[in-house]
Amino acid sequence: MNGTHYGLVAALALIAGFGGGVMAGRLPLNQQSPISQPAKVIRAEAFQLVDRHGATHASLDIQEGGGPGLLFYDSAHHTRVILDMTGTGDPRLFLIDGDGTIRAVLGLGLGADGLPFMRLSDEKRQVIWSVP
Repeated sequence: MNGTHYGLVAALALIAGFGGGVMAGRLPLNQQSPISQPAKVIRAEAFQLVDRHGATHASLDIQEGGGPGLLFYDSAHHTRVILDMTGTGDPRLFLIDGDGTIRAVLGLGLGADGLPFMRLSDEKRQVIWSVP
């Protein structure tokens, strides 16, 4: 290649670089890519809420009876609160003491009539108050 060819290649490179810069300046910079758009639906079999050390503090999953359950754990990872639905769709709330004893239950669906119920128990699991 002689000097003329090098000059022509250099001029074309300069023009291409200038044209690319002009075109890049016309592209909108504030548009988000489709990847960064928030999901409208997230599907999973379970979710866990963990702290920065990886300890689980709450979980949402399908319980043994087939209904969904939201469980909250204390710092020793003992289950303390359960909000769930039975496989037939009856909602329940369980409050559990530090020893793992269910101390309070509130729910719907006691019997075929679907009446609400509430039961309070002592540390020995003896019912101390209930309705109905």
